[in-house]
Amino acid sequence: MNKYFIAIAIIIISLLVVGVAVSSLNSNKTTDTTPSLQWGTDLNQVMQEAKASNKSIFVDFYADWCAYCVEMDEVTYQDPQVKEKLTENYVLLKLNVDDNPELSQKYRAYGLPIMIILDSNGNEINRIIGYQSPQQLLSQI
Repeated sequence: MNKYFIAIAIIIISLLVVGVAVSSLNSNKTTDTTPSLQWGTDLNQVMQEAKASNKSIFVDFYADWCAYCVEMDEVTYQDPQVKEKLTENYVLLKLNVDDNPELSQKYRAYGLPIMIILDSNGNEINRIIGYQSPQQLLSQI
């Protein structure tokens, strides 16, 4: 009887230790507290906001069928440093090329993904072509 009591006590203690270890691992996970990026979808409205805030405009031309565009959304634009730099320095505009063929043609957004930095009047300052990792994008914005 004593052997069974000791065996059960060891099992219970082992389960408690495992439970505490798992709980500790879960509590150590870091969560991104950086707010999500606020993308505009209307160029004229974004230009007004850029003029009022004295910021440039960061335009992300994308398409739903573009795998690298999706990866930019899921990886690059989720990076806390990218979020911070974009939010501090730009008014953001996200344009679907399929829904905005005139603007896509005006800004020659033919290969995707393509990001174009504009001044508050809509004049191109810089062009970033192709998928950008967070580090690559940070070095260009």
